[in-house]
Amino acid sequence: MRPTLFLALCTLLGCAHSPSQGTAAPEVSTAVTTEAPRPAEPSPEVRQAMWQAAVAIESGDAAKGLAELQRLWNEGHHHYEVAWFAAYGAVGTGDNAAAFTWLERAVEQGMSVPDDLLKDRPLAPLRSMPGYDALVARARQNALDARVAGNVGAGLEKTPPAEAGLSEPALAELVKAAEDSGSSALVLLRHGKLVGEWYFGGETRRIESMSATKAVVALAIGLLIDDGKIPSADTPVSAFFPEWKEGLKAKVTLRHLLSHTSGLAAQRTAKDIYQSKDFVRYALEADIVEEPGTRFFYNNKATNLLAGVVERASGEKMDVYLKRRLFAPLGIRDVVWQKDPSGNPLGMSGLRLHPVDFAKVGQLLLQKGEWQGRRVLSESWIRECTASPAQEYDATSGLLWWRVYEQTFRVVGREMVEEARLNGMPEESLARLADLVGRPIPSKDLLRTLSERLGGMEGVAALIQKSGRAQFRTQVVGPSRGYAAKGQSGQVLMVLPEQGLVAVRMAVPKGRVPEHVLEFPRFTELVLKLVPPVTPTASTR
Repeated sequence: MRPTLFLALCTLLGCAHSPSQGTAAPEVSTAVTTEAPRPAEPSPEVRQAMWQAAVAIESGDAAKGLAELQRLWNEGHHHYEVAWFAAYGAVGTGDNAAAFTWLERAVEQGMSVPDDLLKDRPLAPLRSMPGYDALVARARQNALDARVAGNVGAGLEKTPPAEAGLSEPALAELVKAAEDSGSSALVLLRHGKLVGEWYFGGETRRIESMSATKAVVALAIGLLIDDGKIPSADTPVSAFFPEWKEGLKAKVTLRHLLSHTSGLAAQRTAKDIYQSKDFVRYALEADIVEEPGTRFFYNNKATNLLAGVVERASGEKMDVYLKRRLFAPLGIRDVVWQKDPSGNPLGMSGLRLHPVDFAKVGQLLLQKGEWQGRRVLSESWIRECTASPAQEYDATSGLLWWRVYEQTFRVVGREMVEEARLNGMPEESLARLADLVGRPIPSKDLLRTLSERLGGMEGVAALIQKSGRAQFRTQVVGPSRGYAAKGQSGQVLMVLPEQGLVAVRMAVPKGRVPEHVLEFPRFTELVLKLVPPVTPTASTR
């Protein structure tokens, strides 16, 4: 399958990702939490049909996929995604004229992603056709109109980088590196003011935050504690799901779910989760395989269970609750949250919003939970999530937020290798890691190093999957500088309190750069350079 087209289609279909997740799945249902007038979202049935058509196109049967999309269009499903995917199908059949017509239809129906028109490789044969530049211009105008209608970034005062006190050489280096790494967006706030937005040939758009979603789920728990609907993070899960009152499940608290220490049986990828119809029920029915609190294991399944907790505690679906309690006070309107087939918003991923609006969430935390003079979230919960490691096994992990250090290292432990061997990873591959075992590798170099040793990201994914519950060990140097929400493909919302800085980098995976480049491993290093350290003045006597 061609990864460029697959990722382009998958992204527009609303696929959710999370770290080490192997195969994406279609967005089977969405909750549009927006007050802005936008085209109606495709129904779950239409999205499923689009997904099947996309798979057919990717698999080399472009004619079959195009026919299915033509059927949807003829039945009146004039969504821009239908026309957009049909353009790829037409390209696959060699009919560039038909592809151009489909692109025109997509733009007419509100397609608002000019950088896709400019950069997607399958569309290259169309770019020399008369009128293509006009299509790009219309898509750009659609994006600008959608920004106004969605109140995107509203209320943020702007300030030039120099007045904000940023190092201009460091800023130039960051912006260039962001573009080179395949970023879709970079946003910077300093002292609550908007320093800049960069969209690299495009305009703002809702972007899947992937596992950075988890950090927002943590805020939902804090808001419910503030509302008096959850006593504390140490409340047992059984308080909301009585079927967990027996055995090891009775010991599991919300803190365990938030700190990846629940002991809930889970795979390293989310493939099995996507095969279930009810992600919350799937988590509830899983076994506890380790004493809660005794091991850190990054757990998508456990995070999905938090969505059920939020609903039981608030009486509202998690996305609805967060719209009312978090997004609305910040003036954030244009948000979509992916749901499972049973209507549960995902906890592991699925939040799609504009990068500059994501920066507002970071600014709220930087302001200790206050927004425009109003208390939105308690300062104590922000500290609990970010101020110290949430468990003793990984210094970088708070309560679904990641702590930021100037230097972090990952270690491939012998237990990882042995577990991978037991699970069938070839000896030839493991032999290439022999000299790395036990050796600290700078976190920014980890993916590149492993990719080079294991023949690409597929080899890295195989190592992670086959190592089971054994994971990379983490080492840190120096004090924590801040905290971040992070997700696959380099989605980052970073908050640096001492610098008064909020930085957001988001990317739509398109296959334009290798995955280890797309992850933008130097982001933390380059952001920390933006604000020069204060030079102590000499004391006088």
